[in-house]
Amino acid sequence: MVARKLGRGLDALIRSSESPSGNALEIRHIDPKLIAVNRAQPRTRFDDEALDELAQSIKNDGILQPLVVRRHEAGGFELIAGERRLRASLRINLEVVPVIIRDLPPEDLLELALVENIQREDLNPVELARAYHQLREHNSWTQADLARELGKKRSSVANTLRFLELSESMQDALAGGAISAGHAKLLLSLADDDREEWFSAIVDEGLSVRELESRLKGPSEPIEEPVSGEPAAPNRGTSGSSGPAELRVKAPHVAEQENILSTALGTKVEIREGRGRGKVIIEYYSTDDFERIKRQMMGQAAEA
Repeated sequence: MVARKLGRGLDALIRSSESPSGNALEIRHIDPKLIAVNRAQPRTRFDDEALDELAQSIKNDGILQPLVVRRHEAGGFELIAGERRLRASLRINLEVVPVIIRDLPPEDLLELALVENIQREDLNPVELARAYHQLREHNSWTQADLARELGKKRSSVANTLRFLELSESMQDALAGGAISAGHAKLLLSLADDDREEWFSAIVDEGLSVRELESRLKGPSEPIEEPVSGEPAAPNRGTSGSSGPAELRVKAPHVAEQENILSTALGTKVEIREGRGRGKVIIEYYSTDDFERIKRQMMGQAAEA
């Protein structure tokens, strides 16, 4: 089962001394050019300098831990674990690399690639969020299911998945390190219309997380009451003229309720308040996701 596999982690694949048939696992040496990368690999960015260092280490000491592969339906092999070692080996034109061959179905590749990267902390925040999302979609899991299978706190899983609510340009900046997870969390606290302006301010001015937080809080001095008959000046949310205009930050109690509902339903929930009324917007990302949310809501209503 996937749950048992995720719980055991990748160690069970590499460190197990026996195959299912009871025979010792055989380490073979094959041409790395015959190995296709894991099609479900959640990691998309590889640091060139780190790969060069690994390549030099392999050149000096060899590959200390075998790669794990499966036989590909079209011939050759498909990587299960060890993409950095594979890439580094190709850089120095190794003729053969040590591998352990395991018979695994293609649908297991995502889980194994994710577990390896989580254990090694190799994924950036966006890659991790996309991998979480793929796991949920593949297994029809709720956020609670995913957190349990990965041994993570539900709040941590929910916060990571929220990075997918950012625009593509913001996700690219987060994945590339131009902004940090702290920046991203503050951007997510803003209304959609304000995020792009503040994102530009972070990139253009090099704002730290603390500086961004300070600007979002706005001036500490009380706002003057407008002269009777004159319209009130818009609250820009910053001191002076710095920062985007007309910032619309969610009230703390609204943001808290959004987070509670998002965690309960496993998707983005937005609350829009007006004068004594408002609306709740629940997002879904596929027909199956819609059906899952509906079942969950109806089940909770029946229990109430």
